[in-house]
Amino acid sequence: MDIPLDTVKVIYRRAIDPRASDGEGAAWWAAVAEEVIAVIRAEDTVATASVIAWWHHDWHAVGDSARAAAARIRRACHALRIG
Repeated sequence: MDIPLDTVKVIYRRAIDPRASDGEGAAWWAAVAEEVIAVIRAEDTVATASVIAWWHHDWHAVGDSARAAAARIRRACHALRIG
């Protein structure tokens, strides 16, 4: 599945961090794109959460969870008619 990088940025900003900027760098956004695509391909929210669970420290720091973030990513994709 190919998703334009600009679309990945929209999804990430809607679902995770609206402050994420292009200044994060190409490598960072490429890694985000891989994970967003993996989230889209996952069968359900539980499977999706396992894709991004390694961000545990970040989720805990902001009172969030991988499962909630995964659900937001999937909703953002659905709103953009992706997946």
